[in-house]
Amino acid sequence: MHDNIDNCGSILDRCLYTWFERVSMSVILLNCLTLGLYKPCTDEVCATVRCRVLLVFDHLIFVFFAVEMLVKMTAMGVVGKKAYLAETWNRLDMFIVFAGFVAILLFKKKLC
Repeated sequence: MHDNIDNCGSILDRCLYTWFERVSMSVILLNCLTLGLYKPCTDEVCATVRCRVLLVFDHLIFVFFAVEMLVKMTAMGVVGKKAYLAETWNRLDMFIVFAGFVAILLFKKKLC
C-alpha cells in the first residue's frame, strides 16, 4: 500500500510538471508572437491600440515568468546541487526576469 501512495505522488508530480512546462512553453510562444507584432520605430510613443494591447501582454508575460521563477526557487531552493541556480536554463531565465524588471523600472521613470 505504501508503494501506491509513493507512486501516486510521483505520477501527480509528473502530471503537474508536464502541465506547468506546457503552459510555460505556450507563454514563450505568445511572447515570441507579441515581439514579432511590436514595431519599435512606429510605436515610440505607444499611442495606438495595438501597441497598448501588446504592452499589456508584455507586462502579463513578465509577471508570469517572474512568478514561475519564484515558484521554482521556492520548490527547488535557490542554491545547491539540485537547486534553481544549479541549472543553466534557470540562470538564463533569472537574468531575463531581472532585465525585464530593470526595463520596467526605466520605462516607469521615463513616464514620470
